[in-house]
Amino acid sequence: MCAPSPITTVRAASGAARLGRFAQLPYDSFMSSTQDTQLDENARYKRVMRTAEELFKKVGFRAVTMELVAREANVAKATLYSYFKNKDELYMEVCARMARILRGSVEQALLKADTPLDERLADAVVAKHRPVFTLVRASPHAAELLTYTHSMAGEIFANLDLEMLDMFRAAMANDPELAGNAEQLARALYFGSAPLASRSETTAQMEQEVGGFARAYLAGIRVLAKAN
Repeated sequence: MCAPSPITTVRAASGAARLGRFAQLPYDSFMSSTQDTQLDENARYKRVMRTAEELFKKVGFRAVTMELVAREANVAKATLYSYFKNKDELYMEVCARMARILRGSVEQALLKADTPLDERLADAVVAKHRPVFTLVRASPHAAELLTYTHSMAGEIFANLDLEMLDMFRAAMANDPELAGNAEQLARALYFGSAPLASRSETTAQMEQEVGGFARAYLAGIRVLAKAN
């Protein structure tokens, strides 16, 4: 069999290169276009969520409409309705997002490295209330929002309470002085701070009073544990 001539080899290589180049470009272009579309879609969705949160906080649940959210978020109504079929579903997602923020804040506080347990627990209690205070209680429509949150998203936050209580209990269970009554102590610390948070008028006041309560409570528990 005769070997291909140098000219034939060059032409074949050149053809393969051209074919490879032209075959690759449409794929790369498609992938780039798809990624850009996904990024744009994610940005629109996040903008809708931020806008909805601010509107619920600013004007209350009843005054918010899907048309208002679409206009303020600068998206088409069809786009908004492709995400959520109605305002109730939108509000449920806002509540679910808040629950995720709450859980993440508490978890982050409890996992602080090189921080004593009592400080981590106190910071976690404050972290549990801070997002609620910022996003809901600071609103002039707080009572209305809390009513709708309880009636529509009560299960979301009931499950969140169970998750976060378990996080507090697990942290206390690793301490010899707290381990014996970790479940009871976690519940008292977790729920005992709520009345103080609900009566606070500013975030700073809430942080000071709730944090002070948590530290005093834990210090008292340790005194009792050593006495026994």
